[in-house]
Amino acid sequence: MNRALFAGLSGTAAFQSRLDVVGHNIANANTIGYKQGRTTFQDALYETLDGGRAGSESGLGGANPIQVGSGVTLGGVAIQHTQGSLERTGQPLDCAIEGAGMFVLSDGQGTFFSRDGAFALDDTNTLVAGTSGCRVMGWMASGGSVSTTGPVRELSFEMGELAPPTPTGNAVVHGNLNSGATVGDTVSTTIGVYDSLGELHEVALALTSTAAGAWQCTAACEGSTATGTLGFGPTGALTSGGTLNLSVALTGGAATPQAVAIDLSSITSLAESSSVVVDSQDGSPPAALVSVEMGDGGIVEGYYSDGRTRPLAQIAMASFANPGGLRRAGGNLYVEAPASGAAAVGPADSGGRGSVVAGRLEMSNVDLTRAFVDMITTQRGFQASTRVIATANEMLDDVVRLIRT
Repeated sequence: MNRALFAGLSGTAAFQSRLDVVGHNIANANTIGYKQGRTTFQDALYETLDGGRAGSESGLGGANPIQVGSGVTLGGVAIQHTQGSLERTGQPLDCAIEGAGMFVLSDGQGTFFSRDGAFALDDTNTLVAGTSGCRVMGWMASGGSVSTTGPVRELSFEMGELAPPTPTGNAVVHGNLNSGATVGDTVSTTIGVYDSLGELHEVALALTSTAAGAWQCTAACEGSTATGTLGFGPTGALTSGGTLNLSVALTGGAATPQAVAIDLSSITSLAESSSVVVDSQDGSPPAALVSVEMGDGGIVEGYYSDGRTRPLAQIAMASFANPGGLRRAGGNLYVEAPASGAAAVGPADSGGRGSVVAGRLEMSNVDLTRAFVDMITTQRGFQASTRVIATANEMLDDVVRLIRT
């Protein structure tokens, strides 16, 4: 009877632990990146009354062991790392992991891991996890590209920092040259190009009719000149020429000479008025950083005052041989543990790590329907265990009354 009392007691303790886990899951049904726990039980130590025996040649049959258990114990609380749904937030620095892996964070003393991608910039313009305040680790860009081969570091950005200028290497001009133009008719436009110091220079482009279906084009800038010829067929489509290569020695201390390829292949020659305009050129002056946003793949993009974007950094991710072996640390954080194995740190979409999706957050993977069912079955199990205790107590009372009589 004492054994039954303690077996019932172990049952109430085990079901109480399970209810704690179920309640914790329900409480975190809306926690970003939360992974639900699952409780498992194991039977407790047995008392062996008879070890059993094998059959003998004398005709005596075998007998099974006789053992009486002493209840139940908590077998474990496993973290279920199934994918949570992704919810669009529209926040510029939010991101979610689709697949395996975790973000790498640091509080300056230790390294943490998380599925919570609600990131923000702190007062020093350092990328931090909004929930815990830990700094997000990754790699900073250099020269407009990110190398992920070095050690990870915190990601800090300087608002107002100037991006270096980009010298113009290509320009595109489109328009129409009147197929009925007389010899000597000229159409002109000006192309603004930037040197390596970000200074703006003007290239004068002139197109002069030399014959039916033929135009001479001339590009001039600060004493440098390039010429070419455009030929058009009966339909007005370009049949020869198309690119004018200008090598110009720009003033202002910039590196010289600078080659500019002027693409004229979009120009037509139809029976319409003549007009040519500059479609685009790939140079730019220095521009100030005005904002940062998270991009797909974990690339942090910088937005500049001239409308350009440049990659500034890339966040790091970690994968584990056994993510279920990680230890929870609160604040949506995990820490490495012996059972998890060492973190394999690298960029997204490599080494078994999942994808980073910008503008979304991963919701909790708690299934509330299943959680409520677990709560009901846990309550019934607890009630049954208390009934065992009550029954054993009644039997003890019967024995005591028997002794008194």
